[in-house]
Amino acid sequence: MVRFIHTSDWHLGRLLYNRSLLEDQAAVLNELVALIDQTSPHALVISGDVFDRSFPPEGAVTLFDRFLEQVADQRKLPVFLIPGNHDSCERLGFAAKLLRHRGVTIFARLEDALSPVRLVGDDGVEVLVYGIPFVEPLLTARFLNKPEITTPDEAIRALCRVMLEKKADSAPAVLLCHAFVAGSEGSESERDLFIGGSSVVDASAFSGFSYTALGHLHKPQSAGSVSIRYSGSLLAYSKSEVSHRKSVTEVCIDKDGKVQLQLHELKVLRALRYVEGELQELLRNAAIDPRPDDYIIAGYTDTGAVVDAYSQLRQSYCHLLHITRAGAFMPDSSPSLERQRQREHLTELELFSEFFSSVAGQELNDDEREDLINSLNELETLERRA
Repeated sequence: MVRFIHTSDWHLGRLLYNRSLLEDQAAVLNELVALIDQTSPHALVISGDVFDRSFPPEGAVTLFDRFLEQVADQRKLPVFLIPGNHDSCERLGFAAKLLRHRGVTIFARLEDALSPVRLVGDDGVEVLVYGIPFVEPLLTARFLNKPEITTPDEAIRALCRVMLEKKADSAPAVLLCHAFVAGSEGSESERDLFIGGSSVVDASAFSGFSYTALGHLHKPQSAGSVSIRYSGSLLAYSKSEVSHRKSVTEVCIDKDGKVQLQLHELKVLRALRYVEGELQELLRNAAIDPRPDDYIIAGYTDTGAVVDAYSQLRQSYCHLLHITRAGAFMPDSSPSLERQRQREHLTELELFSEFFSSVAGQELNDDEREDLINSLNELETLERRA
């Protein structure tokens, strides 16, 4: 039996409402180290998005360096990882050849995808570990000399086919991949993989692998079968993730390629929660909340004007991240050119009515509309007199 821990989407260096999460990330990585000590796996797998951006902050790099020292150097645990769409393949792959001799395998180039590493478990059971770095289909088309490749599905499918054709023996194969598999559930904090065109990959692309360790989506979930799985992110990174039960996946594979899974939830320093209600109700509940140190996103349902809601609620929630009107729809920050042109021809009354509807979630009533018209008329009169 070969056992390894599958993780992904660490996003080291992430900011949440401009709040650094490095302290929280350091704490959850300490929990991961404790789990490694408890379960004694044969390897650790990280399926992309180690960092939150291609130029990670110094603290994020230091945190990852310290983690690798604890796990790969001190504990001699093999580590396998791939770059995700948030990572830089070149930067994450720095010194990859040297690190491979120290037990850290980084599949940072397409050439690396065709060079698996043999992982030996208990009783001589072996698996071959492959990894596909996150790359554009165009680069895959050039690498494989297949100009007909234009989509992520075609790129990953073609790479998998070559891997399996070149596979030297019958040992079960494990694949690390960072992709959006059809039918899976995403969340707000995941960046689109590609602008324009289809970024969806069908689960059938991974046929032939005993286990596919996926990254990109933050919710732990299987994708088509138990052997194709997202481990999910270590922490919640958006309001849409507050209901997720974050975990890492312990994967066991026998000599015949049969897979067994066990999920391990890691203790977090502060949970991310969303609370909703009228402001006075939120304040009353906050005063008796047994977990006041959590990260809080709040939505107030008051229909009238609300003054200084953030400061009032923050007296009870010291880690209040954000407060807004519940159900408010923020207009697209990058409206289409056509929509911009349409707005250029709207009157002040139409523009404010649209803004009110998007924020309040309802239309102006007759009295409010009349008050608005009067105010606009007064402003127009003042402008003429100026």
